[in-house]
Amino acid sequence: MNRKQALATLIALALPWTALAQGTEPNFPTKAITIVVPFPPGGSPDVLARVIGDKLSARWGQPVVVENRPGASGVTGAQHVMRATPDGHTLLMTPNTFVLAPLVMSAQAANYDPQADFAPVALPSKTVLVLAAHPRLGVKNMAELVRLGKDRPITYTGSGNGSPQHIAGEMLRQAAGLNLTFVPHRGLAPALADTVAGHIDLVFVPYGAAAGHLKGGALVGLGTLDEEPQAATPGLQPLARQGYPDLVVSVWSGLFAPKGTPPAVIARLDREIKAVLQMPDVRARLEQSGQIITAGGPEELAGAVKRDLASFTPIVRANRIKAE
Repeated sequence: MNRKQALATLIALALPWTALAQGTEPNFPTKAITIVVPFPPGGSPDVLARVIGDKLSARWGQPVVVENRPGASGVTGAQHVMRATPDGHTLLMTPNTFVLAPLVMSAQAANYDPQADFAPVALPSKTVLVLAAHPRLGVKNMAELVRLGKDRPITYTGSGNGSPQHIAGEMLRQAAGLNLTFVPHRGLAPALADTVAGHIDLVFVPYGAAAGHLKGGALVGLGTLDEEPQAATPGLQPLARQGYPDLVVSVWSGLFAPKGTPPAVIARLDREIKAVLQMPDVRARLEQSGQIITAGGPEELAGAVKRDLASFTPIVRANRIKAE
């Protein structure tokens, strides 16, 4: 091979990667895509991955497989994706416990950095976290809870140690000066059931999971932990508008790729997911499951991770919170 032929070969080999670096349309996907959900089937990230995955498969003519890899509070699935080939064919759909895990677990148990080891792809949806009380507590809003909570101990729950609900309760205790005690549960369902039964005073819970109990009177909604009032949570005002502006805890689901995934692949994934989220049947299915569609892209997801780290880190450190 002469010098001219060798140069032509090098240029031909470099062209696909040059196109990716410049953001032109990549040849993607070239095979089946796997979306790893690091929790059992049935939760918001699982529903989200399956609804979006079905539509992407139809648009691309390639299978999109949802693979549940539960274990270690989501760490098992996250680490699997972190080690995958960074070509966009292995992705992670996870709630923001993904951000919390390295803060509340040992470095050996959760040996990843949510910012350094992953590429943000999309922020499709969030769920609104609600603070609800058992009726026997006799409170209907934050002002009444604060008056009561300064005179007597109050218990709260919302899944296990180191969960977003645990963090939310510590933020509430600190902001309002309440005598709060966290009662951990192995999952949201038993936490909610114990509160409805009257064994626990308060619960932090996604609105979709609590809506029936709130409408039926088994629980009393005291407010949401969102920044703004939401049409999806009628009659509930944010705690931030009840005198506690720092009581904002978002529960979101994000799609991540391994670090090093070409920007053009991420851009195509983002564009295609945004198109899917505009479909009326997709919106109806997700809203029915209690999700609020945000349709955010890589920048919005990176911002959500950054905000959570800034909000959660001081609470975890000050209270020495550790996962179970």
